[in-house]
Amino acid sequence: MRILLIEEFDNAPVPQALRCENIAFDMVPPPEEDEPFVFPEGVYDAAILTTSDLSYGRSVKTCARLSLIREEGMQIPILIVLPHPSARDRARLLDAGADYVLAEPFVSDELAAVLRALARRSPAIKSEILTAGDLTFDRGRCTVKSRSGEIRLSGKETLLIDIFLSNPGQVVSRETIQARVWGSDSQSTYNSIEVYLTLLRRKLRSIGSEAQICAERGLGYYLAE
Repeated sequence: MRILLIEEFDNAPVPQALRCENIAFDMVPPPEEDEPFVFPEGVYDAAILTTSDLSYGRSVKTCARLSLIREEGMQIPILIVLPHPSARDRARLLDAGADYVLAEPFVSDELAAVLRALARRSPAIKSEILTAGDLTFDRGRCTVKSRSGEIRLSGKETLLIDIFLSNPGQVVSRETIQARVWGSDSQSTYNSIEVYLTLLRRKLRSIGSEAQICAERGLGYYLAE
């Protein structure tokens, strides 16, 4: 699962909670008031918008921007996080296009549970369980197992195995891997991808899997079952 977080402060409660729950996310600052929200399709499983000010004027503008997103056909699940929302605040935001409104303060596992629920609605996620060859990947538990064992994966390893088991046998370009694992604006290098692929290969060997992540020179990588 990868989340787009629209947040201004890196030490705010939401990014801290995402790190605590080992949820991969890209954080971008809020757009100017007259600019629309931009949620890239096909890259993120859900988006989070945080706000500390939901006065009537701000509420109207936020709802108008959410409505525009839905009118344009964007289906990404959207979570709004704000301090002590009133029932009226929740109703306005949900009617405008939000999928859930979470009140601050919250606990990190509550945020994670909400995101898992929203991600299950996303067109990008059809099942919590993926299988290919002798591998079974559980998205919810972040584990992969073969006939000989099971092992838990780190955040980036989880995103990598998700890509390969969603496209078994197909070559996935480095550009696609970078966008899905590190974010489209990331400065990750070819070496960064290789480092994490090496770690993932070791874990697959440790559980006795016959599946291999292979490189196609000049093109990308694929899972050989």
